[in-house]
Amino acid sequence: MVTDRGGGRRFAALTGVVWTACLWLLEAGIAMGQLTTYTWPAQATFSDRYRVFVTCGDAPEREVQVLMSLARHGGDYRARELEGRTFSFVPLSFAGGEDALRVRVVEVFGSGADGVRLSPRRYGLEATLSGDGREAVFRVDSPNRYLSVDFEVSDNRTATEAWIKHMFCLFVDPPETEVPERNAPDTVVYAPEVAPEALRRARLIVFPRGHHPLWEYGGGGMIEADGRLRLQDGQALYLEGGAFVEGLVAGDPRTTGGQRIYGRGILSGRHYLWRNHPDHSGPAYPHILGLGNRGRVEGITILDSPNHGIVGWTTAITNVKLLGWHCNNDAVRVGSGSEISHCFFRAVDDHFYNFHIHVHDVVLWAGHNGAILTYGWGGEPGDRTYNAGASLLEDIDIIHPEWTALGNNNGLVAAQVGLDFRPHGYGGDTTTVLRNIRIEGTIPGLVNLKPRSGREGITAVPVANDRVGYLGDLVLENITVDGQSGRGVLRGKPGAAIDGEGTFLVRNVTFRNVRIGGETLTDAVRDRFLDIDPATTRDLHFPGE
Repeated sequence: MVTDRGGGRRFAALTGVVWTACLWLLEAGIAMGQLTTYTWPAQATFSDRYRVFVTCGDAPEREVQVLMSLARHGGDYRARELEGRTFSFVPLSFAGGEDALRVRVVEVFGSGADGVRLSPRRYGLEATLSGDGREAVFRVDSPNRYLSVDFEVSDNRTATEAWIKHMFCLFVDPPETEVPERNAPDTVVYAPEVAPEALRRARLIVFPRGHHPLWEYGGGGMIEADGRLRLQDGQALYLEGGAFVEGLVAGDPRTTGGQRIYGRGILSGRHYLWRNHPDHSGPAYPHILGLGNRGRVEGITILDSPNHGIVGWTTAITNVKLLGWHCNNDAVRVGSGSEISHCFFRAVDDHFYNFHIHVHDVVLWAGHNGAILTYGWGGEPGDRTYNAGASLLEDIDIIHPEWTALGNNNGLVAAQVGLDFRPHGYGGDTTTVLRNIRIEGTIPGLVNLKPRSGREGITAVPVANDRVGYLGDLVLENITVDGQSGRGVLRGKPGAAIDGEGTFLVRNVTFRNVRIGGETLTDAVRDRFLDIDPATTRDLHFPGE
């Protein structure tokens, strides 16, 4: 049997036929075989910048819907540069195999391009540009491909920083392996008229294809008047491909967890305002998706959070696509033992927190604010820095980085910690490792290692002498950077104790086979790439290859 991911009807497959080619059914948004696309409700925002056509095997080419998010720039310190930007995207599912997916992306604004760039380069994909520079054609032969298509032309660049103005991404997920039966026991199909008690008792809530503004749910209970859905212990949400859910999902902090949200649908926070600025005076929402312990997030797309993205304790995240626009749009803040893999995140603040997590095989589009990995925050009066350390990040592509300066917390690894900070091992080694990282673009500096700072320099308040800590226990290995416009920072703080004694050190940092602009970072050239304070740093290692 083959499931229609849009409308839920089922069709009998012909006995004995192996679907190795991509065979389209005649109804819009339905596919069979290797490739599945989705039909979205009219209330979604559709792109007026790009059209996309796909096929595979001998099937005829057909057009698919292109979704779009509009810049949410109000209150951001780069608002002028953000205003008018758009992010267009197509999510689909593809099994791979003998017949490659053929994609044709058509630019329908501005002038034709002189070239087209597919990122990340690691995929080894190349596009052919035609149609007076408006059509890019390329093939994808595997799932788990999250790629940017950049038409290289001046009218697709922002005015000052030349960031891509009208972004486009193709998200190629693997086929779903768990499509729930709607009539299964303990399963409820969401609708505004479903009784609150039925939702509360359900082990699985299915959001079918269509538009679901959760604040219009009239029953109360676990869906609050502002559209916040409070998950119960062990409860799951399934967002069908074509489901556009507007709301916030929060695991009750009193629960023990075991919650899951999965599918190929979209969770959108475009209804909610950013809380930190006077012109965004809506209620304070800390994140768009929160889970208790042992949570899972799989396959969905998350758009336009008012603040942070995915928050939880020990969490498994895979095949998730997440888009942010402004400061405080951190991507993932999860706890010890979490694994994040085969995802795409465009965050405009810290992508990950160094809480003993494992991140691998992801594509990151770094916005103008925040680090890829942060040791965290502290250093203000009354603060006690929280535990951080012992993470592993590997096999990562960072594309189109938009950092214009290191500032307080930009870079591959950064810190805004208090002077009492010490790397935490969570019962094991405290060392944090980043390896096999590729940065496509020019950045101001690779690392930003120092205690809390502001416009006036280091601002972390002194601590008791016996609490003075250090920052480090860090290995960067097999890192490549296209170019660097400034220098990374390694700087501690003398006089870190209340009595004016003690030094907060940056120490035990290794740069192994780090290449910047084609040159290996060694002890002989380190001062060209790093601003190192010799009085407050120790045990820095540059073994080369």
